[in-house]
Amino acid sequence: MRFFSGDKESCAQRRFRAAAVGIVLFGLALRLLYVSVVKVDFPIRGDINQYVLYAWNLSHRGTFSTALPDAVEVEPSSYRGPGYPALLAATMLAAGHADLPLRPGPQGTTALGYETDTWMRLAIDIQVLLGTATIWLTILVARFWLRWRWALAAGLIVAVWPHLVAFTGVLLSETLFGFLLSLSFWMLCRAEREGGKPGMAIAGLAWGMTYLVNPVVAFFPLLAAGSIGRRSGWRVAGVLVAGFMLAPALWGLRNAISVHDPGALRRAEQNFVEGSWPYYHDAYNNRFNNPVAQRILADIQKETVELEHSPSVGMESIFARLSHDPGLYLDWYLVYKPYLLWDWILRLGWGDIYFLPTQNSPFERIPILAATKKGLELLNPFVFGLAALAALGILGASLLGRRNIPFAPLALSALVVYLTAVHVALQAEPRYSVPYRPEEVLLAITALAVLGEWIVARIRKFPPDNAPWNSDSSRMPRRMLVG
Repeated sequence: MRFFSGDKESCAQRRFRAAAVGIVLFGLALRLLYVSVVKVDFPIRGDINQYVLYAWNLSHRGTFSTALPDAVEVEPSSYRGPGYPALLAATMLAAGHADLPLRPGPQGTTALGYETDTWMRLAIDIQVLLGTATIWLTILVARFWLRWRWALAAGLIVAVWPHLVAFTGVLLSETLFGFLLSLSFWMLCRAEREGGKPGMAIAGLAWGMTYLVNPVVAFFPLLAAGSIGRRSGWRVAGVLVAGFMLAPALWGLRNAISVHDPGALRRAEQNFVEGSWPYYHDAYNNRFNNPVAQRILADIQKETVELEHSPSVGMESIFARLSHDPGLYLDWYLVYKPYLLWDWILRLGWGDIYFLPTQNSPFERIPILAATKKGLELLNPFVFGLAALAALGILGASLLGRRNIPFAPLALSALVVYLTAVHVALQAEPRYSVPYRPEEVLLAITALAVLGEWIVARIRKFPPDNAPWNSDSSRMPRRMLVG
């Protein structure tokens, strides 16, 4: 059943497209405003150092390494994925120069690079475009099952979400990763709907590119292939897996040939140990002036070394610590840590929505943006709760045998639950959820849409609907549809 027909439908579609374009342009303007007015004295610090050094060595020496520019020996590395450093390396090559002098940094430290540089400005401009494209992709993904008003609402929230805006001005992988995650998911849903092998192969390749930016997505394409195999056939699912595995296989081959230390494995072990300590973030932030924090970090380092040298000994040591206070650690892993990932204030960084010390932020100086930021901060727990309700409800209904659930919301629920589980097992911190905010918003909007439909049905006394979407449609219920 169609909600509109003929000219009315065309008119509705034109209004939808015009509104979507308006939201995307608004998001672009907000990001351009942000990166043009904020001031960061030392933009290369913390994890950014590694990304920039990877990019510099890749563009100047043809080696993926974190060696300093004046280093004599350059050791190849695999600690981080090559995706984001490759983007930065491309901006360095496009700019024609990328000097990284050492200069006095904050609090007696040494900092890399100039305060601003041509390649850096180019990289931030690209991130503005990627962040803007993510808004459009959010709306497109929402239209697989949501009515156009709900899709526009999701796009508008993503356009103004402060973390997503602020991270366009930071040389970290979150903006690129978030864009590729949304793009890969949209391609996956489109390929599933069309049922063709070429589209599924392209979706697999997109997931492979996403993996090269952050390997946290490594197992999700395999989970998605299981669902697609049952729906569309195992050959189509095999094409998805084959397309996805190409990039990880090539990267793994490179590491096996030229890298002598297990960098990616070492990073996972480090994250696992750090993530098992409820006090890690506080200890890290107070490591320079608090003896207790220094002892905690020393214990964390000891466990990490033990795990690297002997996994059995390391795990025995970690489980012995957990067994001393099982109630604390059960609460940590089952309650506090899942919410910590989706919380508001960054734990490792300057705080609030900022990774670096930031001056002149429009979210602090412009009243309407300050009010928007404060409102979203207050609503953040409710967004988390609605998203969790939608994800667990959809997955629960699927496990109970509801076979008429559309692929897109089912896959989205699985993706968010999967990502949360990975971070709960390793490291959970609000910075890591920045790329996933569009997916969280989509689930929260889905919960609101279902709740809104239920309220309207009660008020207007519609006949009860046994499912939140039609069994003969890949979208949500007919009253939520444009067509």
